[in-house]
Amino acid sequence: MTSIARHEENPPSPRQLPVEPQPDEGLLKKLGLGFEVPAQAEYGADAYPSILRRITSAVSLLLVVVVIGVAIAAVIGAVILVGAFLLEQAISS
Repeated sequence: MTSIARHEENPPSPRQLPVEPQPDEGLLKKLGLGFEVPAQAEYGADAYPSILRRITSAVSLLLVVVVIGVAIAAVIGAVILVGAFLLEQAISS
């Protein structure tokens, strides 16, 4: 009777580290969205961001401020509108 599990006949294979699959570049990665490893810090005269990055950051900040401002104004307007409607209903009844 032979056994496949005998140590003498079938020595164990050398221990290997598991290989992590590398995802292929999808659309989000090509657009620069999603997780990205932090870049190494730059030193010296070249440490300043490019003009394109500065413009993009300024436009993004302006867009975020405008969107938050519009959202806050909409909430305040809705509260005033509902309050005025309820006050009118209370006065008329």
